Amino acid sequence: MLILALNFLLGILVFSLKNTLILSTLEITLFLTLIGVVFATFKRYKGFSKNLILFIIGFVWMGVFSSHALHSNIAEEFFNKPINVVGKIHNLPDQSGQKSRFSFQVSEPFQAKLKLSWYGKMPNTLNNDDTWQLLVKIKHNNGYQNTGGFDYEQWLFYQQFDATGYVRHSDSNQLISKSSGISIDSIRQNIRQKLAIQLADLPFLGVINALVIGDRSLINQEHWDLFKSTNTTHLSVISGLHIGLISGFIFILVSFIWRRCASCASKLPANVLGAYFGLSSALIYALIAGFSIPTQRAFIMAGVVFLSLILRRHHNVWQLYGMALIMVLFFNPLSIFSAGFWLSFYVVGVIIYGVGQHQDKHWFLRLLYIQLLISLATLPLIAWFFHSGSLLSPIANLVAIPVFSFISTPFSLLGALFLYLDVQFLSHLSFTIANQSLAYLSLLLQFLTELKFNLWHYTQNTSLDLATLILAVLFALLPGALKLRKIALFLVVIIWLHPADKIKYGQVQITVLDVGQGLSQLVRTKNHTLLFDAGAKYPSGFNMGDAVITPYLRSQQIDTLDLIVISHGDNDHIGGLDSILENINSREILSSVPEKISKTAKLCQLQPDWEWDGVHFQMLNIGHKFTGNNASCVLKISTQNHAIILTGDIEKKAEQHLLRTWGKQLQSNILISPHHGSKTSSSDQFLAVVKPQWVIVSSGYKNRFNHPAKTVVTRYQDHKIQMLNTSCTGQIDILMADKITLTRYRESQQRYYQRSCPE
Repeated sequence: MLILALNFLLGILVFSLKNTLILSTLEITLFLTLIGVVFATFKRYKGFSKNLILFIIGFVWMGVFSSHALHSNIAEEFFNKPINVVGKIHNLPDQSGQKSRFSFQVSEPFQAKLKLSWYGKMPNTLNNDDTWQLLVKIKHNNGYQNTGGFDYEQWLFYQQFDATGYVRHSDSNQLISKSSGISIDSIRQNIRQKLAIQLADLPFLGVINALVIGDRSLINQEHWDLFKSTNTTHLSVISGLHIGLISGFIFILVSFIWRRCASCASKLPANVLGAYFGLSSALIYALIAGFSIPTQRAFIMAGVVFLSLILRRHHNVWQLYGMALIMVLFFNPLSIFSAGFWLSFYVVGVIIYGVGQHQDKHWFLRLLYIQLLISLATLPLIAWFFHSGSLLSPIANLVAIPVFSFISTPFSLLGALFLYLDVQFLSHLSFTIANQSLAYLSLLLQFLTELKFNLWHYTQNTSLDLATLILAVLFALLPGALKLRKIALFLVVIIWLHPADKIKYGQVQITVLDVGQGLSQLVRTKNHTLLFDAGAKYPSGFNMGDAVITPYLRSQQIDTLDLIVISHGDNDHIGGLDSILENINSREILSSVPEKISKTAKLCQLQPDWEWDGVHFQMLNIGHKFTGNNASCVLKISTQNHAIILTGDIEKKAEQHLLRTWGKQLQSNILISPHHGSKTSSSDQFLAVVKPQWVIVSSGYKNRFNHPAKTVVTRYQDHKIQMLNTSCTGQIDILMADKITLTRYRESQQRYYQRSCPE
């Protein structure tokens, strides 16, 4: 069963790597060939044929499911303009301060699932299943596409959202009807409202709320960072561990009580009755958690075990594991896009293996062994999904798992039960115990995070690196009697010595990051790195330093920058800087606005030319005292054969100054479009002198400034300049060696669920 399940998974994975839903001629030929192989081998090689059939079914099922998920009823005319829609709020709204985020199931004028944000004061409280009329502005699913960054488009596809948008202020926004009847989500919202009142004075309100109803929106950033830095985030929300513990406890309790009645147990075995109650408790807890995708997965895994007991079928544990895997993938093959899917099945597999080892040892030593086993075995996946981890996570989890399992979670649930039954004293006592357990645990976690060696950062560059590292871990975990552990060391050495693409002396690589409506570029020579601008920061706290730039630097194993240049003081160029400086060291900072930078910075206009590894760097706007956009630092980077100019937000005045000062020395192969392609820049005379082959625009998808301006795009075309736009290409890598090579991230990493360009 397990091998069949793995082949089903493989078929799903193969389809997920496609860049289009349409099958090519080659793919159709291969598909028909596989079907022919099944017919030819079925009688003599049934095992092989069954596995091939499961692979084909997985491939087809992923295609069918994906086609359905991507089918949208939203006509193009409804995008990027205000429209009135009618629909119901779906699931619990995430409300914090003056902002609410929620899922909205539209019924008119089309049918679709939208992810909406509502800023400012709302006319009514948002409740699940309430019907609203809203004035919204929606856009196609879109995310920043960069190496090491979070793939938001994949996440929206996984959650099956048809579009995203926000609610505009309007008198037409009104509650049409409140939800009628009782639903699971209305019960969950009622619990959340009661918890918010009851737990208002408790510091760990957000964590307790998450443990009770699976809603982590109230967890404050400090606590979230604490769990993240010790690899204990899986404990702070309802997960498979919690559902397994609660349902397992109910199973043991009911079975124990039923066995006390001999006549009862003779009519119905205690473990069968216990399994009924265990299955029911798993379902109830999953429903209270909103039956989200992670809790669906946990319920299915628990359900397979309990159903085997109810049906009195004797399966070995690996058969049950395979059944659970097939069922999870059958109900939602998009689960493969969730880190939780891989971690949960991977960890359960490790536990199944670990439990069978060292049976002759004391239970406490076996517990330590399994915990260390999990921590070691999950390192490859943690590095792949999160690019960082905690070296002290075994210690953190060794304490945190029992605390959450036997104190925090049970007492949080008891408190909620007593609160719902209006037994105030017992409710308050239970919540206080849960809160204190988390408070004491946080002291230990805080101590661990303050140890400098706790956090590590590592990113595999390819799926082959990940597979090799997992193989190394698996060989390391094999029983010593097999004498195969040395292979693990050999595989680690291969990974360590794997040749990476190195920039040679005299070459330079410029990476124009996709930061939306803003600018950020990383410049690398053989031994040096320079960051030019840092993207934007938004009122919500979201910033490009955290979301894009730092993850990219970490993915490239960069923890120190030789130089940061901030061209000028506009938010879309300086906004992410503070976040970057908190995570990445910088030896020197240059800017046209050094007074706006929290650390010591020098005026870029006073910077003399310099050379790194055979590459020449030159600040062009020396000496002239412009202000605002025109004061932007302008940097020319030259190799022996090629040149590029980084322009910031200069406009025509600064362009004219550069022409007067440098003339034909401005000629370059590549120009970073001044001011994101604004009509105030890229003058005819400037383009005629620079004579770039390519111009690169860094702008936001469907941005409100309409950058690049149509007149400027026409101007580029008139000068026969090829234009690339990060809103269309994602991250752009430019390697200036003997020849210039440009790599577009969306093109090289395109998947069928990502938006195509142009839209």
